[in-house]
Amino acid sequence: MKNIWKSLILAALVVAGTTSLAGAVYAEGEEEAIDESAPRTEIAISPTMSVVTMLGGDVIERGSDKCPQDLDAGCAVEVKNTGNTSYRFRVHVTPYSVSGENNEVSFDESASNSYSQIARWISFLDDSGAYVDEYIGTLEPGESRTVYYKIEVPDDVPGGAQYAAIWAQTLGNGNSGTSVQTTGEAGMTIRGRSIGNTNRTGEISDYGFQRFSLGGALEAHATVKNTGNTDYEIHYEYIARTVFGKELYSETDSIAAWPGSEYHVNVNWEDTPFLGIFNVEFKVNAADATESEKHIVVIMPVFIMILLILLLTVIIIWIIIIIRKRKERKARRLV
Repeated sequence: MKNIWKSLILAALVVAGTTSLAGAVYAEGEEEAIDESAPRTEIAISPTMSVVTMLGGDVIERGSDKCPQDLDAGCAVEVKNTGNTSYRFRVHVTPYSVSGENNEVSFDESASNSYSQIARWISFLDDSGAYVDEYIGTLEPGESRTVYYKIEVPDDVPGGAQYAAIWAQTLGNGNSGTSVQTTGEAGMTIRGRSIGNTNRTGEISDYGFQRFSLGGALEAHATVKNTGNTDYEIHYEYIARTVFGKELYSETDSIAAWPGSEYHVNVNWEDTPFLGIFNVEFKVNAADATESEKHIVVIMPVFIMILLILLLTVIIIWIIIIIRKRKERKARRLV
């Protein structure tokens, strides 16, 4: 699961970058002058990622032993004003959906699927003590605020993993004038794991690798679909050895696979020897599905093949001539 966590953390870092409302344009070659007194509206959120273990019917909130341990506060995020101006801000939640072979991430409600329903189960504790869809507050420069959230898991929670993003967003002050009112935001990812009904399954098709080449690269390929209800890693390995067992080339890697998505594994051994016979093994593992084969692979350039054919032709003709001569000698002796 190492690459899965890398994917989640990378996405979290992408959405967790702070945004400044102050900026300037400089000509090429000019040094950027930093004006510490210029207004900077910046916001940050922590942690960047949290994991929650859920059961149908759970109400996970402040004080629950199922809250993440990333903060001492438990089911909470910490929002900090890292700029030098005060502002109003809001904390809200969106779906976190991943689709396609390139694992495109979307936070839009229109892209929500059965694995991002947790976004609908999260609410935030406001200053009056009520849980609301979004929290709105005010932060002074350097000030931090802990915002608590609650997850109300339905009894019929879908099996597998759930993904959402919690955002902290600055709000325009509403003043009129010629300045452009913009907002900055930072986000974190939250992952819910359902107990007891996680299904890790995969399907491998179009599996194969090249066994003969007239020269150039050797290729291997496979198509893998995550047919389960949680994410996992697709592992693959390609190893080429001489007939005596010496390793010539190896490629081992993994792909983060999300539920319902299809991925293509492609291996391309480019710097192959000019000529040779090798033992090649290609393995692909996707949860409960595994494909593994080992075969002899031959690389033979065209002109070498032509020379071999010519040589074989000469040998055959020579053998035919020898056989005829022997028959002729036998016939003469009989006469």
